[in-house]
Formats: sequence, structure tokens, C-alpha cells
Amino acid sequence: MPAAPAAAPSPLTWIVILNWNGAEDTIGCLDAVRAMTGARWRLAICDNASSDDSLPRLRAALADRFGEGFVELAEAEVGQTRPDGDIYLIRNAGNHGYAGGNNVGVRLALQDPAMAFTWILNNDTLPQPDALSALLAHAAAHPRQGMIGSTLLYVHRPDRIQGAGGARYNRWTGLVSHLGWNRPREEAASFADARMDYVIGAAMFIRRAWLEQVGLMDDSFFLYFEEIDYCRRGRHLFDLGYAPASLVLHKEGGTTGGHRDQISLLADFYNLRNRLRVTWRHFPYAMPTILAGLCVTALNRLHRGQADRLPMLWRILWQFRTIRFEDVRMRD
Repeated sequence: MPAAPAAAPSPLTWIVILNWNGAEDTIGCLDAVRAMTGARWRLAICDNASSDDSLPRLRAALADRFGEGFVELAEAEVGQTRPDGDIYLIRNAGNHGYAGGNNVGVRLALQDPAMAFTWILNNDTLPQPDALSALLAHAAAHPRQGMIGSTLLYVHRPDRIQGAGGARYNRWTGLVSHLGWNRPREEAASFADARMDYVIGAAMFIRRAWLEQVGLMDDSFFLYFEEIDYCRRGRHLFDLGYAPASLVLHKEGGTTGGHRDQISLLADFYNLRNRLRVTWRHFPYAMPTILAGLCVTALNRLHRGQADRLPMLWRILWQFRTIRFEDVRMRD
């Protein structure tokens, strides 16, 4: 009897993890990735010019786990590198934010002709052993879906859903709501066909065709709302999807790094600025309610004793005057 034909290898996935002052979380994510089964992957860890000891810690962790089997690149070398290794540590030239920092790793992945998918993971996530194989199985069954989300679960409450793959965006208020939020994990499959406006950025599984036809994330957003813009840009070419069986624990907040007060100020600025940008670019008819909401925000800051934040609000409005003409070109 002739031997059965060997099973075809699974499509190659490049996993991109962004680090900024968060080596401990990144190393935890790395170890979770190493424990995954049933899928082929290559890895790019991009350090966003960390100001702490992240780089030496990441080098030591990679050397401990892979010996000399990893390659370290400067950002400037990415464009001239045809990857033939499996593990890369990339030193970004500066803090490019979430979109720009991840884009460096995605550019390297695109230079690998074998890459079929890229999986962008927050460094504070812990993908479970079958997470990637579940995504691949879902993608094979849904070829029109260009971007697919996983079931995000709380690290401290893994029985509760943080987000069932994606979220909805209220264009009138600029607020988001994660599908399945705080529901029991057993209910994840009930959101498989729910309408979503975007895939949650903590775990974005992206088909190569999406990257080639839609492009990369807009790095000018720096932080927050970039995945909303990204999914809006690709919605006419591809569907969005959700693989309930792909489980990823998420600590939430690790990617921003730094001190709590710094995070709060950073989040405040980009959250408000990019809400205006997304609205002007994709939903200009909703600008009156978004601007009204900004006025309410100013009153709330005064009520909380944060009058020092008011100059930040004025700066956001001033910047918006200069970028809105650029963003109008991005409309449909």
C-alpha cells in the first residue's frame, strides 16, 4: 500500500510584537508565543526606542531561548533585509507610536515571500497554545476576511471576555464598545457573526492581500483610533472576521509603558485628537456632535480640578486646523 501523502505545511505567519519600556511583558508574550502549537510562525520584536533597559533584557531573553538563532536589525536595515531567519529584534529609530512601531515589523514580514499572514500582538498579551492554529483554520474557511480578531480575555479573569474579536464605533460620540464585553467566555461563539466596525488592535490577524492592497496603518495617529481608520480603509475590499476559538489573554495598557500620570496625559491627548481625526476623515457629518463632546470634556476637566489640561485641548484644536485638509483626501 502506498504511503499517505504528507500533510501540507500550515501557512506561514509573521508575529509582530511592539515593545516600549515593557520588557517584562514582552518576554512573557514571547514565552506564550513559543508555547503555541500547530502553526508555523516567524517573529519580529520591535523596540520603540525604549528609554529603560528593555533592549539588553530582550537580547538576553532571546539569547537564552534561541541561542544565536536570532537576528538584530536597526530600523534602517529593514528595507534592505530579505529575511531568512525566524526571530528578529528590531531597534526602531525612535518612538513611532503603536502604528508606526508595528509597521516596521510588518515591512520586514512583507519582504518574506512565504508570509501569508501577519499577526500584530500587543506585548501585554498571552496567546494560548491553539490561538494561532484557530486563526489559520478560521481564515481558511473565510477567504474574504482580510482581518480577523481573537477572543480577548482578562488575565485576572480568564473566564470573562474583554472583547470578542472586534468592537463597534459610535460615530456621533466617538465612543467604542467591545463586542462581548464582560460576558462569560462560553458565550464567545455567539458573537461570531456580530457586526463589527473594527478588529481590536491588541490582536490583529491580517491577510497578506490586505497588506498589499490596503497598505499599512497610518502612523500619524501615533496612538489610539488607528485600527478604526485602518479597518475603514479596507472595508470595501475585504470583510472583517472573528475566530472565537482563538484565545488571547490581555493585561491591557502595557504597550504605552511609562508612569501612570504620563500614560494618562498621553492617552488623553491622542484619544481626543484622534477622535477628531477619525471623524473628519470618515464621518465628517458627525463633526458637530464630536466638537460638542470636546466642550463637555473641557468642563469635565475643570470639574476634576484638571485645569492644566485645558491648554492641551486648545493644542488639539489648533493641530486639527492643520491636519484636516490632509485627512479630507483620505475620504471615500
